[in-house]
Amino acid sequence: MRDVRSSSFHFPRPHRITRSSKQIREKRTAKALLVFGAVLACLELYVIFAAL
Repeated sequence: MRDVRSSSFHFPRPHRITRSSKQIREKRTAKALLVFGAVLACLELYVIFAAL
């Protein structure tokens, strides 16, 4: 008699999990870099106009 649980349940493949989490992490990093760049650009404009 074979084990019913092992044939009906399959573990999710780890490479799918790591790919999706890697994509999420890359998107989060890209958004953080965009926000940081925008804040830095605003700060530079503030310094330039304050010097005038």
